[in-house]
Amino acid sequence: MSSDNNSMWDKIDPILRKKLVWIIWFVTWIGLVAGYFYRVYYEYVVYFTAAHTLLLFFLTGFRIRLFPVQVRVAYLIWVTIGTYVPHMIILMYITTIGLATNLFLDYCPLARMMYLFHWNRSEPFSLELVKNVFISPPSEGQFNPRQQ
Repeated sequence: MSSDNNSMWDKIDPILRKKLVWIIWFVTWIGLVAGYFYRVYYEYVVYFTAAHTLLLFFLTGFRIRLFPVQVRVAYLIWVTIGTYVPHMIILMYITTIGLATNLFLDYCPLARMMYLFHWNRSEPFSLELVKNVFISPPSEGQFNPRQQ
């Protein structure tokens, strides 16, 4: 994550940090599942995700360039659009499935999409890169595609 280890995020024990992150995402997923039945829960997902994003932003020393922060900001935008923009509810169904794959299979589709942005990768953009990003096996922690 950070090489300087100056943020509060870096000082949290990695095992505890991993458990806390999983619990936060699991609570988010429960809200998504509940939202399928009662749409008001999608609003709670947006609020909870905003709090989660702000907390991580604060704990990382307000470093937006950190990949985990970028993923949370993108996720917040995604669920906000899915909740409040008319006819975009499909985004909530997609994120319910995507978050489940992250929680239970260690495969995060959003992190893989975020990796493709030019500021998150060192290799040139190509169809081969896209293929490698999406067919790479699940991975714990920050996503890095396997090279072929």
